Amino acid sequence: MTACAEPLDPSIAVALLAAGRGERFTGDKLASELGQRPLWKWAAEAAVRAGFVTRFVVASEHSAQLFSGPSWQISVNASASEGLASSIRCAAQAAKDCSRLVLLLADMPFVEAGHLRSLALGEGALFTRYPDGRQGNPAAFPAAMFARLSSLHGDRGAGAHDWSDSADALSPVSSASLFDIDTTADLALAEARLPVDL
Repeated sequence: MTACAEPLDPSIAVALLAAGRGERFTGDKLASELGQRPLWKWAAEAAVRAGFVTRFVVASEHSAQLFSGPSWQISVNASASEGLASSIRCAAQAAKDCSRLVLLLADMPFVEAGHLRSLALGEGALFTRYPDGRQGNPAAFPAAMFARLSSLHGDRGAGAHDWSDSADALSPVSSASLFDIDTTADLALAEARLPVDL
């Protein structure tokens, strides 16, 4: 999916989780360039192509200025040092008036716009199925589960918690789209994959 899809219902939101510390990366990870664009913009632009009208970015206090502009509503996570769960809580609060929320990591440059749209249009809790069988991000949740998201703690994503009673998983078209950037070596590998038709 390269062109923008039909706009989604504005009550369906996406939250770009971009408040991580990036401790394994030398330098400012999300501001680092990949294909002459800041790393975070790759995932952000996939969300735009997927048709999301309501878009939040969860940033840390020191990184919020990186995302300034009209396209994304910035939600500052003052507790970012607590780990990923704090950003999920922040996203759930930002989307409190929405019917559904898709969580997207800002360091996944090759995420498929079509996969994000499928998560958005799904029902219940819907995770991404990884090749090793685990469930993870991107993931989507209905409003009825926002309170549960708001109770998460620690440095693990929602997929690491027990949702067996109420969740399903969806595989992307290509498992290569799930590549995420943790180190400068990962960024170099991503650069070697360009150009990528997403």
